This record gives sequence, structure tokens and C-alpha cells, in this order.
Amino acid sequence: MFGWQAAGIRDSRGLAAVELEQQGKLEQQGRSDPNARLEQLSRLGRPLFLRWAFRLATLLLPLVLSGWLAKAAAQTITPESPEVRKLINDGLRFLAKETDPRLGGKCLIGLAFLKDGAAPDHPRIEEALKACQATTLQAIRADTVYSNGLAIIFLGELNPVRHRDLIGRFASAMADRQKPHGGWGYESYKTGDTSQTQYAALCYWEMLRIGLSPNVDSVERCTNWVLRIQDPGGAWGYQGADPGDMTRVAQSKISLSMLAAGLGSTMICGNMLGLLNPDKGMEGAEEHAAPPQKKLPTALRLASTNTDRPMPRLRGSQVDPQRLRETITLGQQWMEKNFQIQFNPYSSYYLYSLERYKSFEELLSGDVPDEPQWYRQGYELLAKTQRDHGGWKSSSGAPCSTAFAILFLLRSTQKSIKASLGEGTLVGGRGLSANLSRMKLRHGKLVVQQETIGADGLLAMLEDPENQDLDKLVENSAVLDVEHVGEEQARRLRQIIRSGPPESRLLAVRALARMRRLEYVPSLLYAMTDPDNRVVREARDGLRFVSRRFDGFGLKDRFTDRERYDALDKWKQWYRSVQPE
Repeated sequence: MFGWQAAGIRDSRGLAAVELEQQGKLEQQGRSDPNARLEQLSRLGRPLFLRWAFRLATLLLPLVLSGWLAKAAAQTITPESPEVRKLINDGLRFLAKETDPRLGGKCLIGLAFLKDGAAPDHPRIEEALKACQATTLQAIRADTVYSNGLAIIFLGELNPVRHRDLIGRFASAMADRQKPHGGWGYESYKTGDTSQTQYAALCYWEMLRIGLSPNVDSVERCTNWVLRIQDPGGAWGYQGADPGDMTRVAQSKISLSMLAAGLGSTMICGNMLGLLNPDKGMEGAEEHAAPPQKKLPTALRLASTNTDRPMPRLRGSQVDPQRLRETITLGQQWMEKNFQIQFNPYSSYYLYSLERYKSFEELLSGDVPDEPQWYRQGYELLAKTQRDHGGWKSSSGAPCSTAFAILFLLRSTQKSIKASLGEGTLVGGRGLSANLSRMKLRHGKLVVQQETIGADGLLAMLEDPENQDLDKLVENSAVLDVEHVGEEQARRLRQIIRSGPPESRLLAVRALARMRRLEYVPSLLYAMTDPDNRVVREARDGLRFVSRRFDGFGLKDRFTDRERYDALDKWKQWYRSVQPE
């Protein structure tokens, strides 16, 4: 109950008494000034409760509005939201105690830990790696396409440089398994399987992302097969009924899960072939390509506002771009009409396929909402169905189902796309301050005076794809103040080391090293395998700082891969000697 004073009325006699007194005064005033009486009576003639309500609303509206806005902001659901992180952390704790007997299951679980920023020596990651190393070419051929594809994706995420030969072995087996019509499926079936083919397409994209080009003919045959087996209504079925030409025929066992698989594969393959490009929607690649630039100094080259480099692509001519665009439009229309998220025996599997398709759709359209509705709905389903032990159960088995759910919640595919693009890293002149008063000449270099940047400020910069200050921070990191870093902040830094663009990886390594804590050494060891030599040198210097071995193990600035891994082995031996557990 609000008192009258709370409504802005200070007279203890109450509002009615005050109004009666005012009316008496007006009666007396009106005898001498009739015009004033009419004006005042007009004001007082409004109903008493309306005037009281107006005063109360005027007082309370700012409080209500600010509370509503704060609540709305707090409820935005992203992979970093506390409620999402709780689901992820509980799921990872479940997976730390559970495993899957299949190669693909082990790789899927290892991938979930990798995507969350776990160190390479995590037991589940090491378990998956050993399973890959122990699998012979004959065993690969006898295993499922799922295991074959997930092994490639896992190894590419773990360390594409060190495991290049192993990835090649699995990639060779994947190419051999492709059926004459272009799809992949069970050995005993002649038909192609939409579900399995999506993992072949995804592992081909992963190979291209890490610099291992799949055969262009194989990618084109896969693309055309996916285009041929689209249902006339726009969806895809489970086992593709292939008409042999581009005449669409009815498909069986149509589902949202297969739609996500088919549409995701179409976008992935179209992107690999250069027919679908970021920010061009469904427009063709060649007709919209920018004119070639002359050889200029780095600082004078034209830099994209969105990406540091284009997505890698293959060159081919056996896919009709018009048919590709029509297929995607028809599939999107079907999804719009039929979209839903509900619990079923393969909910987690579907959510991971959905995240993959939606991530490529965001890439190609350039429309990346802060909180996609499909992500919120997926989170809500997973929040309702998570078991007490932290995992999820489905027909895929609890460990695999849990790994699928975690990859969805982490926006796993979106992370890979951003890492591939080097998003936020502009060429040459990025970072020159518009405020010239902040710029000073120091040791012959033009630098920017900056305020001290703590862990939260650093993370905000590293996770902002359009931040203009990263280059300045790389050159002048004296402003970094990372002595007090919490567990969650450190986890995010470790994750950036795994999947961020080059400058972000370098700064994350630098920040972890400055904390001088042995528990972060595994992340520095992982950074020694980075494909960017600047990051490797930063990790080397960080290890020297943490260990106080300022000569390190002799790795020079210009090094070979053999020298790098020789030094890495010595650093590992040192770490085991000081941290035997």
C-alpha cells in the first residue's frame, strides 16, 4: 500500500481534504477575479482519481520501465549466458565420467571439450586421439561414415598441422566411400543417406578450412546429388530417391532433421565451390567478385570491413548456380512453414544439425541476430530435458546426445566459421585512432596512449569482430592488467586460443602467460602448434616467462616445423617435471 506522501503529496490530511480546502479558497478568490475562478475550476473539475492516478504513474513509470528493460536485457540467451553455461558445464561434467565405445562417439565427445576450450591433454580428448591413431585403414573402411567424418572434424579442430597425415588417411577413406551417384550411405544400401552425407560435406569443409583441399569432383558430385533428392515441396527424406536428373520426385521419411541436413549440406557445398559467398546471399561468386588489387604495401591494401580473408574455395563448373539458389529458397520456405522444436528420440542430433544449417545461413545472408529465436527455443528444450546427472538421453546414447547438445549450445559451427574467416582482423591500416590527441611518438613509432585494460575489457575486445584497437594492443600491450582473472575469464581466454582470429589468439596467449600460473601452461603448449608463427613465438616467450627459463629450449624466431615440435616436446618434459600429476 502506498502512502499519500509516496505519491508526492505531503499534507497528512489526505488528498480529499487538500482539494476541499483549495475549492474553498477558489470560492473566495472567484468573487474578486471571475476569470481566475473559471480557469481553476476547469482544472479541478477533472475527476479526483484521474489526477491521483496521473501523479502516481508519473512517479512510478521510470522505475517500472527501467526494471523491465533490465529484465529484458538479462534474459537474452547466448552461449555465454549464465543459465546456458550451467547446462554446458553440467553436461561436460557428465561426459568427463562417461564415454562411448565407437570411434565417432569418442571424437564427438572430444570435440565438445575442444570447442569449450579444454586443453589437448584432457582425458576425453586424448582418448579420442588415441582411438583415431589406433584405427587402421581397413577398420576405417569398415566403420560408419559418421565415425569417418567426425574423426576428420575432431583432428582438424585439435591440431591440423601435427595430425595432417592422420587426417589424410581418414579423408582418403571418405573419398573411397562415396557412391557412384554422389552421396554417402550404408555399404549394403545402393541409396545415399541424407544424414550421413551431411557429415561427409562437413568434414570436406573442415578440410578446406585447415588447408587440405578435397577433390573438387567429389564435392560437385555430392552437391548435385543433394540437389536431385530434394522433395518437390522443398524438404529432404532419409534415404534419397534419386531420379537421375533435376526433376524433383517425392521423397520418403521427410522430417525437420533431414531438412536441416539437406539444406545445410547444400549451403556448405555451395560455399566450398565459391557459388555462395558471405554477405552476397544467394548471389554468384564470379559476377560479384571485387576487381583484383595491384601489388601494394600491406598498409595500403583495401581491407574488408567484415573479414580478413575470403573463405577458401574450390574451382569447379559442374553445378548449376541457378538450381542451387532455387533449392535453397524452396528449402527455406518449407522450413518456415514447418519449423518447430520439440522432444523426440533424436532431439540433440537435430539441434546440432539445425545449428550448422543456421550458422551457414547467417554467414551467407549477413544477418546475425543477437539472440535467434531458434536458439532460445533449443535452449529451453534442453533446459527442460537435462537429466539430474547433467547429460541428455536419446536414441543416440546419453554420451553422444549430451555432446550434440553441448555443441548446439556453444554455437559450434559459428565458432568454426569465425575462425576460418579470421573475423575482425583487417589488413594494414586498421587501428589508427581517430582521436589524434591520444597519439604519441615513442621510440620512433606512433603509438596510442591508452587506459589500463583489465580482463573483462580485453575479452570484450577479443570477442568483438569489429574492434578497431586490436592492432594497437598487439603493438603496445603494456596497458594490459590481467593479474586478477577469474576462472570463467580464463576459460574464455583458453577458448579464444583455440578458435579466435590470429591477433585475438596472440593476445589471449599473452594474457594467460602474464598470469604466470602453471595451470595455464597446457594452453600455452597448445599454442605452440598454432598455424600462425606469431602466436607460436608468443607462446614460446610466455613459457619462458612462466618457467623463468629465459633461454627456453632454443627455438629461434624463424623455425621449421621439426624445430618447433622438438622444442614443444622439451617444454612438455619440463611441465611434467614440475607438475607430475
